This record gives sequence, C-alpha cells and structure tokens, in this order.
Amino acid sequence: MVGSNKYFYKVCIVGDSEVGKTTLVNQYLKRRFVADAQRTIGSNFFVKYVKIPEVKHLITLQIWDLAGQPRFKWVRFAFYKGASGIVYAFDLTRRHTLDSLINWKEEVESKIGVMPNIFVGNKRDLIIDDTRFINAEEISQFKETLSANAYFETSAKLGTNVKNVFDILALEMYKNTHIII
Repeated sequence: MVGSNKYFYKVCIVGDSEVGKTTLVNQYLKRRFVADAQRTIGSNFFVKYVKIPEVKHLITLQIWDLAGQPRFKWVRFAFYKGASGIVYAFDLTRRHTLDSLINWKEEVESKIGVMPNIFVGNKRDLIIDDTRFINAEEISQFKETLSANAYFETSAKLGTNVKNVFDILALEMYKNTHIII
C-alpha cells in the first residue's frame, strides 16, 4: 500500500519476451487488441481503478508491464519493490515459456518474497481443435509450484478471461491485506 490510498496495489506482469504481456494489459485497460505491440523496453506502467463485488471500496491497480528479455533483468529488480501481486504469463503455443516461469518465480521472490499471484496461459486463440502442447496435469503442477491463487487461459486478441485475471488478483491482494466481512 502506498500513500493515503489504502486500496492501492502494485502489480507486476512477468514472463518471457513475446508471451503477450503488453497485449494482455492493453486488452484489460482499453478493451482492444494491439496487433503491432512493440517489445517492452525496461518497463511500462498503467493505472486502473476497479470495483469488485466482494469489496466495498474502489481499488487502484498500478500495473507494471516488465520487459521479458534477459538483458533487462538488472532493471526489473527495481520495479518489483512495493509489488502486492504478480501475474506470471506464458505462451500456450511455446512450451519453453512455461518452463521458464520457474526462473521468473525465483527472480521475483528473491526481491519481494511470496505474493498473491495469478498464473496465465496466453494466446488461447492460437490453439486449434483443442490440440495442446501442455496438458492439464502439467498446468496443475505449475500452479502449485508457483503457489498461484488461480490459473486462467487467456486470449488478449479476443479478450477471453483477461478481466478475470486482474479482478481475481485484485481480490486476492485485498484479502491479503484486509478482512472481507
């Protein structure tokens, strides 16, 4: 929590380059798909005010979209400070982006410890005829390894589950700091 707004939460969205972090954030904030999103250099941040039915107060989310390229690791450490929640994102069509979430977890937790987090498999729209590279058992194991509060398959292109990711994370961060009556 920062300043006088006790319902302020900083969120970092992390994962390998080109898993769709920027397009997820754009879909959440602007409800549109940005097909030509450029790679994030360092970081970008955005603010969104959200109302969640279980919470009586307006919640402020400050969402930090962090560059996924290894060369920006040194810069990311500074941006984790003060984070209340994490979105771990991978590309459902590229197996190695799921495997690398273990390294992301270690990087994040080495700086801020364990925080509420949501585990996201993005680019659901690219899975044709439900042909999967990653099975449900592997997803369940990764969810447990990440200590994730929830798992969502999203499509930043179609908007599938994008709002749910941030709403559930906002609720989990709130519950982590307040008692819901």
